[in-house]
Amino acid sequence: NTTDIMANKRTVKKQIRNICGAMASELLSAACYFEGFDAQKVEELVGRIASLQVNALSHCSFIFDKSKKDFDSPHAYAAARKAYNRKAFNKLGDDTKAEVAAILKEMNALLPQEVRDAVKASL
Repeated sequence: NTTDIMANKRTVKKQIRNICGAMASELLSAACYFEGFDAQKVEELVGRIASLQVNALSHCSFIFDKSKKDFDSPHAYAAARKAYNRKAFNKLGDDTKAEVAAILKEMNALLPQEVRDAVKASL
């Protein structure tokens, strides 16, 4: 469950930075280590990773648009706010996971075929 992992904004922001940093690092390392990478595509993907990080970090902050006065009791307000936060964190997680998966798919496509074949043979 995404909300269990994403307990608070600080943790979410650290996870986003770590994931994006690791993806960019792996891509740049592979591009330097293996021959046959398209430099322009590598540059585009690094830009997409940076854009993903900026967008995901900017979507970590959200405000519940109701006040305590809008509810019959403090308990109802707390329950509604918790549900709102859970929904917002889940959407952030789902959107981020989808973009990460798309970027990883493109990163794998950049890997030259002979390298992919060598990796498969070693497994």
